[in-house]
Amino acid sequence: MAGAKLAFELSDYEPPAGGDPIIARPFYVSEDLVAVLVTLQPHARVPEHSHERHDEIFDVIRGEGVFWLDGEAIPFGPGMTIVVPAGVRHALEAGDAPWVLRETVHRHGYARKAIKRALKKRWFRK
Repeated sequence: MAGAKLAFELSDYEPPAGGDPIIARPFYVSEDLVAVLVTLQPHARVPEHSHERHDEIFDVIRGEGVFWLDGEAIPFGPGMTIVVPAGVRHALEAGDAPWVLRETVHRHGYARKAIKRALKKRWFRK
C-alpha cells in the first residue's frame, strides 16, 4: 500500500453545521473495506434496512442516539461500538444534538476472490 493514506484526522471529514440531515463522508475505500464518517443532524433517522453482502461496525465519536438492532432499541453514545453482521436489520435515530459515527464496512467478496484465484492458477499453470 505504498503511497496510500493510512492515518486520518476525522475532524477533517466532518461537514459544516446544518445542511443535509445525514451526511456520509468516506475517508478510506478499498476492495473489501470502507471507512466512513457519518453525521446525523438532531432527530435525523436512517430507516430500518439490512445488507446481505457486508458487515458493519459503528463507533460513536460524538453525540448520542438510538441504534435499532433487529428490532431492539439500544441507547448508543460515545465509547460504544455496535457490530451489525450481514442480514441483520438495523436503523439509527439521532438525539437532540448532532451524532457523529464512524462506520466501518467489510464487504463480502469471497466469491469474487475465489474466482480471481482460480483464474490466476489457470493463467500461470501453462
